[in-house]
Amino acid sequence: MFEGLFQPLHLVVVLTVVLIIFGPGKLPELGHALGKTLREFREAMAKIGESPDGSSSTPKAIERQEVARCTSCGATNLPNNSFCGSCGRAIAVASAPAAHDASGGEAGVS
Repeated sequence: MFEGLFQPLHLVVVLTVVLIIFGPGKLPELGHALGKTLREFREAMAKIGESPDGSSSTPKAIERQEVARCTSCGATNLPNNSFCGSCGRAIAVASAPAAHDASGGEAGVS
C-alpha cells in the first residue's frame, strides 16, 4: 500500500506544497522548531533510565534477580517470562524436571 511512497518526485511535490502553504519566510522558523523538538525528544529519551539523583532507576531487587537465557537467541529475560522479549519464542523452564506418568513416558505426550 505504501511502497514507493518516498520517491523523488513525490518528495518534490510535498516540498512544493509546503513552500506554497508556509512561504519562504516561515521555512527557517519551521526547521528550527522541528530541530528543537527532536533535540528535546532525544534528551528526554536519554533521561528515562535515570532517577533525579543521577543513579539508575532500576530497583535493587530486579538487579539481583537471576535471569533466564533464551536458548534460541541467547537474550537475557526475567525468570518469570514465558516468552523471549527479543525473539518471541517460548522460554523453556530448565529448573523444572519433566513430569513422567506411570508408563515411563512424559506426561501429556501422545
